[in-house]
Amino acid sequence: MKNKSVKNIVLILSLLLNLCIAVIIFTPLTEQLYKPLIIDEALQRSEAIIILSGDSYSSGLPGFMTLTRLRRGLELYRNQWADKIICLGGSRLNKINKSISQIMKETLILNGLPPEDVLVQDETINTYNDISRLLTKFNKEFNFNKSIFVTSSFHTYRVKKILEKKGVDAIVVSSEPYELYPSFCAERLRLFGTIVREYFAICYFKIKGWM
Repeated sequence: MKNKSVKNIVLILSLLLNLCIAVIIFTPLTEQLYKPLIIDEALQRSEAIIILSGDSYSSGLPGFMTLTRLRRGLELYRNQWADKIICLGGSRLNKINKSISQIMKETLILNGLPPEDVLVQDETINTYNDISRLLTKFNKEFNFNKSIFVTSSFHTYRVKKILEKKGVDAIVVSSEPYELYPSFCAERLRLFGTIVREYFAICYFKIKGWM
């Protein structure tokens, strides 16, 4: 009798899990949860473009998420929205002893940017600490009320709220929201996981008083 009860519980849990997966894959739930996170503000001429770091490979190549952020920042620079770029974020790749921000700078230089136009803040590893250190490190060089922050679309809301908490009226723009157009079921599930993590991060940052 006990074994039968356990089997019934396992069956019910399995059905519920499959139902949840089906809802995520075949309904617009994921997109509806994603869209409130996106901020993409109108541009104006600024003093600096700040590109927040994303993922990377241990070999030293920037990940696809980071590349989409770099692409948007590079586009803004080439369209003369600002004359300087700051790569932001200090996660280090021990295998090559470089930070992701240093790798981002190298990638921008490979795409034709003058080295003197690309700065780095890689002393911290948390979005809040990254921004906090940026504002103190370069406060004499730039007016960050006249700056453009570039990050992934799902990350823009959190960045905007951190800046507002710090009294900075900067422009926040989104890189290409490629995540909204998954090609495979696995990508859609991965996107849902990303969204859930972002909402947890927002809750954590609010509890900490960071936004």
